[in-house]
Amino acid sequence: MNSPLPIHFSLSDQALDIPALSAPLGDPAAGAIVTFDGRVRNHNAGQAVSHLEYQAYAVLALATGQKILAEEAARHGLLAVQAAHRTGALAIGDVAVWVGVASAHRAAAFDAARAIMERLKYELPIWKKETYADGHTEWVGPDLRSAETGESLPEWQADLLEIWISEGNDFRGRHEKGRLEHGIRSVPSVECVAGMGLRGDRYFGYKPDFKGQVSFFDAAAVEAVREQFSQPDLSSAVFRRNLIVKGIDLAEWVGKRFRFQGIDFEASEECKPCYWMDEVVAPGAEEFLKAKFRGGLRARILSDGVLRTKDCG
Repeated sequence: MNSPLPIHFSLSDQALDIPALSAPLGDPAAGAIVTFDGRVRNHNAGQAVSHLEYQAYAVLALATGQKILAEEAARHGLLAVQAAHRTGALAIGDVAVWVGVASAHRAAAFDAARAIMERLKYELPIWKKETYADGHTEWVGPDLRSAETGESLPEWQADLLEIWISEGNDFRGRHEKGRLEHGIRSVPSVECVAGMGLRGDRYFGYKPDFKGQVSFFDAAAVEAVREQFSQPDLSSAVFRRNLIVKGIDLAEWVGKRFRFQGIDFEASEECKPCYWMDEVVAPGAEEFLKAKFRGGLRARILSDGVLRTKDCG
């Protein structure tokens, strides 16, 4: 009988014993082990921090942490996963949270470690009291919500210029078979459904917790391609990304949660351009899009709502 997958989340009011936490990750089948130390830094939001304190709703935090690890282990096919979070008073430089994952392949290990860390940050019922150099304090809770200001997820200050949806995939799974012609259409607004995608799009309900329920594409990347390949009239539809946005650096948001037009998202990864771009744009387009995060950003949808383009009344 196979032994159960080593999955364990813990809380500690003492310095974390990282060698002991790492020990269960030593699986002979593991081609990659990724660990992350989240440490107390001496600044936050432009203010000098002297120390901080964590308080947890322990019973719920342990259950929530274990659930997060189990879900991400299944999602990424991990061999082992361990995580621990400190409670009590911590000094600058102390490890506040530790995550370790073992996987057969490095891509899954990196993706899983990032996903687990972000979920622990947003979902654990743990509150942080920051004490600043000038003596004032502030409590911050799950989802980065400030007890004083009520500030929640960071809101994108960006314009939504275009929305594209298509009823079917033209390129996915079409290697050496030729592309399909499902078409793609521009709409002024689109319904976002949490956990499902954009209603009417090819990835709506594609599979549970699909990390590419929606894709964002920078209008600056569209302009860069037009200039690079001397195609000033090239339509952004050829890239088959859903949302063309302006005014946000997509590369900064991988693995983070954010709010856009009142809807919550979780960015999962960079979109990876394929060789089809050389056919629909010009030879060399694939490599050009791979540079400088021009491929776009994939994300999950966390709450329901309607997105509207900038010019939509």
